[in-house]
Amino acid sequence: MKTNILVLFFTILTFLYSCNSKQEDQQWYVQGSGNAVSKMEEPPVLEKSVKFTQPTIAADEEVAESDNSRTETLGDNSTVNKKKIIKDGNISVKTNDINASKKGIDDLLKKLNAYYESEDLQNNDQTISYDLKIRVPAENFEKLISSIENGKDEIKSKTIQARDVTEEYVDIETRLINKREYLKRYKELLSKASTVKDILAIEENIRTLQEEIESKEGRLKYIRDQVSFSTLEINLYKDKEFIYKPQPQDKFSERVKKSLSNGWTLVVDLVLWTITIWPYLILTLVAFFVIRRVIKNRKSRQT
Repeated sequence: MKTNILVLFFTILTFLYSCNSKQEDQQWYVQGSGNAVSKMEEPPVLEKSVKFTQPTIAADEEVAESDNSRTETLGDNSTVNKKKIIKDGNISVKTNDINASKKGIDDLLKKLNAYYESEDLQNNDQTISYDLKIRVPAENFEKLISSIENGKDEIKSKTIQARDVTEEYVDIETRLINKREYLKRYKELLSKASTVKDILAIEENIRTLQEEIESKEGRLKYIRDQVSFSTLEINLYKDKEFIYKPQPQDKFSERVKKSLSNGWTLVVDLVLWTITIWPYLILTLVAFFVIRRVIKNRKSRQT
């Protein structure tokens, strides 16, 4: 009996020991030979058709904040390494010889590679004036102003202002880079799309992005133009001497004819006006006779 119990006890111990050994072997195999396990895994099955997933486009504000400190490369391969300043001004100039002054400005513009954007001449009894809008290269803007100030004419007023658009310029360029990158990704997705629904969705996003890119490129072009060429508006004028010019009058006979004509017109208007108010005239006459009779009746009663 005791022998049977000992045999059963050793059998149980042997079984437990063998189970523990197998678990340790498995743990060692998993922990120590991870490369082997990864090699034995089957690769994922690739889908034959590409399923369209719209990429998440970061908002313009997020891109501007994240890339605010980054130096951007422009479309013409130049780098934003200096401030973008727009300069413009307004000058009023009084002259005694407007033709000579105008010719002097014409010659000055040729020397400074500037041009007239608009030119307006006004000539009346009091003054003769030119309203000139000049576009001049930014590096020659100060030269143009100093040349006008040092001339013989009198400067009546002057306003010069400079606007720093560097932040706006870099911000727009940063957004353009972002949108061009997503436009490239959409075009890549378009070449892989397999369903009509996906193709239409991608093309709509491409169209929207292209419109936004063209709008921002137009704004950049405008800023570049304003930075490259400054604007100066000049009011060049000359006061004329006051000369009294009496108004010409007709002959006496003609004036008599006009007076008779005006009098007849007045009579006709009066008759027509009387005809127009005939109801009021009738009511007035009726009221007059009624009041008159009432007064007579009262007088007869009193007597």
